[in-house]
Amino acid sequence: MASEDELFAEFGADAGMFYSALVRSTDNYIYIINMKTDVALVSPNMQKDFELEGRLVPGLVSVWGDLINPKDFKRYSRSIEAMLNGETDVHDVEYQVLNRKGEYVWVCCRGVLKRNDEGEPVIFAGVVTDLGSKGKIDYTTGLFTNRECEKEVDRIFENEENAEGGILLLGLDDFVRINDLNSHIFGDAVLRQFAQSVQQLLPSEAAMYRFDGDEFAIVYPGAGEEELRALYQKIHAYCNRPHKIDGSSYFLTVSVGVAIMGKDGSGYQELLTCALSALEVSKQNGKNTVTFFSQDMMHTRRRALELSSRLQLSVMNGMESFHLVYQPFVHSETLRVSGAEALLRWSCESYGVVSPVEFIPLLEACGLIVPVGKWVLEEAVRTCKKWLRYQPDFIMNVNISYLQMLDESFIDFVRQLLNQYDLPPAHIVLELTESCFVTDMEALKEAFKLLRNLNIQIAMDDFGTGYSSLGMLSQSPADIVKIDRLFITAIGDEENEFNRSFIGSVIQLCHRVGISVCVEGVERKNELDTVCSLEADCIQGYYISKPLLLEDFEKKFWDV
Repeated sequence: MASEDELFAEFGADAGMFYSALVRSTDNYIYIINMKTDVALVSPNMQKDFELEGRLVPGLVSVWGDLINPKDFKRYSRSIEAMLNGETDVHDVEYQVLNRKGEYVWVCCRGVLKRNDEGEPVIFAGVVTDLGSKGKIDYTTGLFTNRECEKEVDRIFENEENAEGGILLLGLDDFVRINDLNSHIFGDAVLRQFAQSVQQLLPSEAAMYRFDGDEFAIVYPGAGEEELRALYQKIHAYCNRPHKIDGSSYFLTVSVGVAIMGKDGSGYQELLTCALSALEVSKQNGKNTVTFFSQDMMHTRRRALELSSRLQLSVMNGMESFHLVYQPFVHSETLRVSGAEALLRWSCESYGVVSPVEFIPLLEACGLIVPVGKWVLEEAVRTCKKWLRYQPDFIMNVNISYLQMLDESFIDFVRQLLNQYDLPPAHIVLELTESCFVTDMEALKEAFKLLRNLNIQIAMDDFGTGYSSLGMLSQSPADIVKIDRLFITAIGDEENEFNRSFIGSVIQLCHRVGISVCVEGVERKNELDTVCSLEADCIQGYYISKPLLLEDFEKKFWDV
C-alpha cells in the first residue's frame, strides 16, 4: 500500500495551492511548525484573531503558551512535553486562550508530530477549533454552556464514589434594568465583562458556565461549605463596586444559590433544582446575598410558583383581592395629619393575607408591576380627590417602580389621570427607592424633569439603605427625602449618638438645598421627641398610626 507521501505526490497537487485552499475552506485556525527551525506558518485568521506578529512565527509553542489561561497552562505544557519526550505523537487539548479583544475563549487544539526515519521531530501541524462554533461555548461570554456543566457534574459523580464539592448558581440582580437603561449591546458587554472577571477569581479546580439570560453556574469540585463561602465573598467584593464599560458606569450585584454534592443531591438535575431554590431565596431576601440550600426551600419555591399564578389570576379578574391601605404622616410641629402613603395589599383564598415583601417581587418577576402600578395610582388619585373635601391641603404619596418610570406611556398616563379626576398635581408625591436615584439617575432624568414640570413632587424613599452619600442630595431631583426606619431604631437612647447625628446631618443638608424630610418608622414616644427636636418636617410610623382602610382613615381623622 502506498504511503501518504507517495499518494500526495501521485495526486500531483501543489503544496502551496493545497495549503491556500485549506485555510480558505475552514474557520478553524491552522498551524504548521518546522521543528528544525522552530518557525511556524499560521493561517491568516489565527494571526489576526490572536494578534501574532506575522504569518511566520518563531517559537510558536512558547508564544502561544503565553496566551493560554494560567489555569489551563499545565494541561497544555504537559501535552507538549509528552510529544517532545517521545511518549506520543498526538496533541489533543482543550483550554482557554486570550484573543485580541483581551478575552479568554475556549478552544480545542489538535495536532500531529511527524518524525523522520531517525525519530527526530520534523513537522508539527494541526488545527485550533473555537469551541463556540461547536455549540459548546456561549458566544457572548466565552464560557462553556449549561450542557457542558451537566457533563462535568455527571463526570464528577461517575469518577468519585463519594463526590464532594458544590454548585453555585449566580443570578445578576435587576439585569433587565441594565438592558432597559442602555441597550442589549451594552448588556451583552456587561455579561462578557462579568464572566471574564469572575473567571479570574476562581481556584484552578473550579469552572464557570453560562446558563440562560443573566444566570451563570460555577462547579467547584472538592470544596466544602467554607471554601464555597470564601469564593462567594470574592465574587461579592468584586461586584459591589462601580464598574465601567467604554466610559459608561454601572452597578451590578449578584445573588447566589448553593447546592452541595452528595448532601443536597446525587445528580445534576437534583443539584440544579436545589441551587435554583436557594437562588430564589437570595432574591427574595433583598438580593446581593448568598443562600445555601435547605429542604424547607422546596416548599418556599412551590409557594412562590403558586402565588405567582394566583397573582396573575387576580390581575386578569380586574384586580380582584387587591386593595389599598393608607398610612398617615403628620407635621412634626403640630402632629396634625398632612397626608398619607397609599400602600398595596393582597390576599388570596389559599394563603390569606400575603406580605408586600413577598408579593411585590413576584409582581415584578411576572411582568405585572406596570399594570398593577397604574391601578394603584388611579385608586390613590381618586381617594385623594375625595379627601380634599375634608382637608384642602392633603397630600397623597404613591410608590412607583422604576419599571413604571421607564414605561414610555407613564407620564401621559399620570397627566391624563390628573385631568380625569381634576386633581391639582401638587397633591401627589411619587416615591422611588433611593437605589433608583443612584443607579438610574441618568436614564430617569427626563422622566423626573417632565414630572416636575407637571408640579408633581418626587420623594426618595428608604434613604440610607443604598449606595448614596450625603453629598449626593445636592445633585438629586428629589423634593422630599424619607429616612428609613433603620436609623430610627434606638435613636432616643442616649448612647446611640451615631443615628441621631446621621439624621440630624441629613435634615440640615436637605433643608439647605430646599429638600424636606420625612422620617419613617417612628414607633415610640422617645423616638418621636428626638425626631421633632431634630426639626424633621414630617413623621410617619406606627406611633402615629398603622396603615388604615379608607373608611377607618376617614373616621379617625375627620370623623366621617
